[in-house]
Amino acid sequence: MEIIIGKHSGFCNGVRFTVEEATKALEEKKGIYCLGEIVHNERVIEDLEKKGMKTISSIEEAPNHSKVIIRAHGELKETYEKAKKKDIELLDLTCGKIKAIRIKIKNQLEDSFIIIMGKKNHPETLGVQSFSGKYSYILENQEDLSECKKKYEKSKKEKIYIVSQTTFNSEKFDQLTELVKQEFPGEIIVEKTICNATSDRQKETEELSKKVDLMLIVGGKKSSNTKELEVISEKNCKEVYLIQDVNDLKELKDWKKKTIGIMAGASTPEIVVKEIVEYLRG
Repeated sequence: MEIIIGKHSGFCNGVRFTVEEATKALEEKKGIYCLGEIVHNERVIEDLEKKGMKTISSIEEAPNHSKVIIRAHGELKETYEKAKKKDIELLDLTCGKIKAIRIKIKNQLEDSFIIIMGKKNHPETLGVQSFSGKYSYILENQEDLSECKKKYEKSKKEKIYIVSQTTFNSEKFDQLTELVKQEFPGEIIVEKTICNATSDRQKETEELSKKVDLMLIVGGKKSSNTKELEVISEKNCKEVYLIQDVNDLKELKDWKKKTIGIMAGASTPEIVVKEIVEYLRG
């Protein structure tokens, strides 16, 4: 048995920053709230909750004058306004790359229709759209093009400005962008705002999945970037498993003579990958 671990596996810089800053804050004060899952990884959430973090689903749940973490994915614009009214202290740990996308959009709002390539119900895309005004659209699939075009024509904007969810599938972004260029009139400005760490991880997964007999994708079940790694792997490898931790390996059979590739999502701690490798070798 040979095990190959992806070099770009595990925490990206944005997630690392978020987890480290949340940990520091909890060392100073217990009972800090976090609005939504701080990152899409159950192990990380459990560890922080043991240190005193309380996860809530809406800003209304946080008491007045309390302290609330804004997670790595960012939040809706209206959340910041509601927090101010409740005199809530915000620890804003939104990924810097997502904040940069908001600034880019702000500079284009006056004369551009904003298209955000990404998953419609993902907290990042919903948050970015809330800063994009009413003339914006989240474009996830080719089937959405017709509705998106109608909204664009109704806006009477002169230009189209395209950005992306930071963890969106790079190949899919390129395909959808080409379709927009073919079907939409007017000037189109494209900013491929997929995070470099995401692109590098996806490229390495593409190559690794061609070389191995079995691919293990490690990450949370709700993690968008982890699911993309699964999709990419399935194009090249017959056996692909999306697992959260070592407990999911117990159902895996007939792997001892195979070459195994391991790639972890951006919110997966290194310790989880280490535990999986130790189990396989043991």
